[in-house]
Amino acid sequence: MKGRMWLILIFLGSLWGIIEGVWGDFLYRIGFFHPSIFLTSIAFFILALGRRCYPKPGSTTLIGVIATLFRVVNASPHYCHLYAIFLNGLAFDIVASLLSKSVEKKIFWRGIMGSLSTYLGYTLFSFTMTYIIHYPHWVRSGFPEVLNYIGFRGSLASIGSFFTVLLGYSLGRLFKYEELRVFKLRPILMNGLLIVTTVFLWIVGRIV
Repeated sequence: MKGRMWLILIFLGSLWGIIEGVWGDFLYRIGFFHPSIFLTSIAFFILALGRRCYPKPGSTTLIGVIATLFRVVNASPHYCHLYAIFLNGLAFDIVASLLSKSVEKKIFWRGIMGSLSTYLGYTLFSFTMTYIIHYPHWVRSGFPEVLNYIGFRGSLASIGSFFTVLLGYSLGRLFKYEELRVFKLRPILMNGLLIVTTVFLWIVGRIV
């Protein structure tokens, strides 16, 4: 069972990676309204699935690492995007670990977990890019840009993540308790399906 959980987490990281690499790049190319807001909401949906499947510290950080590697290998290496992906996985891991007891008792706390994770991810990203990494764009814009990034884009993304985490956490229950028909397959078939699907995502990501 633990082996299957690893495969599920790697699959989810690959799924996040292809969304970031294919759909995310498309949104940025067409000048869509702050693509990061929508990509963040989707990312936290995937992270909620993973956390519900395997509710252990480090699980969503692993998903973030896999998604980051996916983008490095299969898409343009925009390093600020890579860093944001990793930090979102880490932020969700931190908040989910702190609120683990609350989210099991009350559904509302699952949405709060998504919103808080979003704010934490946006805060970590903007402050480190500005004051530690000294990325030119962030240094030129300074603290006002940090406030705008967290207060405006972070708030919009946190609203979206509130609902996507609720949805992801609920759907993740199907994986955790194996209530989907597909999970009634023999372990070797289930694991093979996960491996084939994950490899397929990497191939598609490479081609597209």
